[in-house]
Amino acid sequence: MRKFMALVLLSAFALSITGCGGKADRIAPGRSPSACIGGEADKIEISHFTGGAETRWTVEGEKAEALRNWAGGLKYEILEAPEGQSPGDADGGEVYDFILPEGDCPGFSYVIHGSNRYLLMEGYWYTVTNPSDPPCMVP
Repeated sequence: MRKFMALVLLSAFALSITGCGGKADRIAPGRSPSACIGGEADKIEISHFTGGAETRWTVEGEKAEALRNWAGGLKYEILEAPEGQSPGDADGGEVYDFILPEGDCPGFSYVIHGSNRYLLMEGYWYTVTNPSDPPCMVP
């Protein structure tokens, strides 16, 4: 399962290097998953990782709108985790990567670990305080 989380971290790194420059610039005040998938995102590419398997698909139209509404309702706070103890360093779990091929936001990841949910946006981890599953189950 460490391979699985290594994929998550590599994905996060890829998302972060395609985003903004310095660390202070990466999360602008008020920036959120819903801002990332706002009106610019006509198409959202999704990768779902679970049990060592990956499934990919794309959502558009009403499904993209449902995803925008879900992301807009998430509440979260920054997670200050010691080195080697972030959610990406743990075994197990499930990950949704939301990749936005258009716009200035590369996307974000939603990590499910038991009853805990986390966001990984532009290199920063957040704890989701009102967890729910994304409305984009595998097609």
